[in-house]
Amino acid sequence: MSITTEHSGYQIVYGEADNLWRCPQLGISAASLSRMRSEIDQIDGASRQLNIPAFLLDHSGFSITPVLVVRADRDGEHVWVINKVEDPRSERREKVSLQRLVEDTPENRRLLLDWRDASRAVYEEGQRVSQLRDSIPRMGRARVAPDDAAPSGGI
Repeated sequence: MSITTEHSGYQIVYGEADNLWRCPQLGISAASLSRMRSEIDQIDGASRQLNIPAFLLDHSGFSITPVLVVRADRDGEHVWVINKVEDPRSERREKVSLQRLVEDTPENRRLLLDWRDASRAVYEEGQRVSQLRDSIPRMGRARVAPDDAAPSGGI
């Protein structure tokens, strides 16, 4: 009979015959369960280390911040990034969704600049449309309520 457990998504099996804990997925063994967990953490941590320059889009999509992707999260949907832009003297670590990241490549920089310019044009056009709407003369009270009309009772 063997004892089986799991740590960080890896199966660990105890072998009574040789008194060792084994992780078949990683091909490692250890004399104790705690040592096995430690080795798995070391291997797993090293495999998730990254050093990828990227751009972080805020939730509204209007802000673009350069960041460094430093570690993949175990869930496969998030990563840890370092943001030095806000205060270059200190690092701000943040867990973010991959959907908010754009890899820093020449092509992506060009696409981000094109998108920023188009967004700015849409914003400016929206401002122009609002100004046109606001410049249209509105009907005044004098137009709908002549001086001799009773002030109460509405229109």
